[in-house]
Amino acid sequence: MQIKQLTEVSLSANQERSTMKKKTWKVEGDKGQESKAVRGGPVSQITLVVELGPMEIRTFLLKF
Repeated sequence: MQIKQLTEVSLSANQERSTMKKKTWKVEGDKGQESKAVRGGPVSQITLVVELGPMEIRTFLLKF
């Protein structure tokens, strides 16, 4: 099989990512500083457990 088209979509796959608009949330007590991104940990070779941080899950639609 050969991939003919690849499109990144929202997690629920109902919107193309290119058309989505990023929302800015106002947080009470926030001083306007961006928080450091949280990353998941490495894969455990013994248990094969994968830890994902926020925004590390991506969804794609493939056409063959």
